[in-house]
Amino acid sequence: MSVDNPTATWKDRPMMTGAGVGRAHSVLKQPLASSSYRKSLNSLRAEDSITWRDRSFPEVEIALSDVGGQGWNLLDGGFHFPAAALKATALERNLHLMRDYCLTHDVLLAPHAKTTMSPELVGLHLDAGAWGITVANVQQARVFIHAGVRRMLIANPVVGEADFIYLTGQLRKHPDLQILTLVDSVETAQRLDSAIQTYGADLPRQPVLLEVGYPHGRAGVRTTEAAIVTATTVHRSQNLKLVGVEGFEGLVPGRDVEEQRDEARRFIDSAGVVVRELHVRALLDPLTTLVSFGGSSFFDVVVDRFRDQWHGPRLEILLRSGCYLTHDHGVYARTSPFVDQEPSPLPALEVWAEVLSRPEPDLVIAGLGRRDVSTDSDLPTPLSLRRRGEVRNAVGMRTRAVNDQHTYVSVSHGDDVEVGDLMSFGVSHPCTTFDKWRVIPIVSDEYEVIDAARTYF
Repeated sequence: MSVDNPTATWKDRPMMTGAGVGRAHSVLKQPLASSSYRKSLNSLRAEDSITWRDRSFPEVEIALSDVGGQGWNLLDGGFHFPAAALKATALERNLHLMRDYCLTHDVLLAPHAKTTMSPELVGLHLDAGAWGITVANVQQARVFIHAGVRRMLIANPVVGEADFIYLTGQLRKHPDLQILTLVDSVETAQRLDSAIQTYGADLPRQPVLLEVGYPHGRAGVRTTEAAIVTATTVHRSQNLKLVGVEGFEGLVPGRDVEEQRDEARRFIDSAGVVVRELHVRALLDPLTTLVSFGGSSFFDVVVDRFRDQWHGPRLEILLRSGCYLTHDHGVYARTSPFVDQEPSPLPALEVWAEVLSRPEPDLVIAGLGRRDVSTDSDLPTPLSLRRRGEVRNAVGMRTRAVNDQHTYVSVSHGDDVEVGDLMSFGVSHPCTTFDKWRVIPIVSDEYEVIDAARTYF
């Protein structure tokens, strides 16, 4: 499954990245070729097999690339439960929504691959025109470098010796590989500078972003003064090149969504102050400055503050939203900027389970647990019931508790629910559902299995 590349894509505008930054700050104008990645991915899938190790799937041994040709239906008896599924029509819609948004607002997208850790799903982002991808650490980068991705942002400082050796080796091995890393202190900047001098002195100056944060948040400089000191350290380096500013607004505190949005605005505005100061002090080139923010909840705030409300040299905006692809029935159903528009995003990720017991008139036990579905944000949401091929909505049913292998669902005395029925559940915060499945079937609206996505957690 893939999305047709648009005539105009959001990946082919001038950007400073990778090895080009070290060569007189030259500008990369060519789009990232998704066809090259697709070729690498097809080779990887042909070598990968579905076996008994991949739970829920029938007892077979076939190439991952052959899953869509088996004539399987997820719900017709061949699959073991619980079973996760990705709905193809929802993936397609969500991809188009984000593609159109980025085109309309003239911004770039490097979706966070840690959401799915799936080369197949990353391929959908790239086919739709993504500039590259984001990863959280070098272990995740390894997965996608092996899969053929050649442009990524590592959204954390890199500080480990093994990581330095690996990255410099890969940059040397793949001249087209472009990696952006972060610094948020003099110490992280000096450590990275020293590592490149030791292991990659033959490489061009490597691009870095200055990470900004907020009080009681995670990494990132806390003050403009600290930002200037750190940026000055990078500026003096012979191995590093500061190309922009980065941060993450998705976890700003707030009693409700509107208060969080207000906090996100304040944070982005404070980051804008840093950008201006770095321009004034000639620590950033105002003609080629990159700003990278944007989870899947408040990326519209980023665009508003750095595009619509920005007064100064034009900035290149790189969003990193990853959960937009699957959306959900919980946290992103409440916070995504897309939820009030038409068309709206569709939740793509479901987990199906069997009804194991109805021990009380108002209680159903489903064979689904923490090992199968995320519970860190909200409990799974009952969506539908299926019996002998007929599907009906699980209206009024709610999850009251989840154990390792069981989900407690409150029902009404008159609800028609029997042992052996299949029940589907929506998830909240898809990241922590994906990490529980080695392979997830991609299905049609009729639950025909048309493909599968491997994860590498």
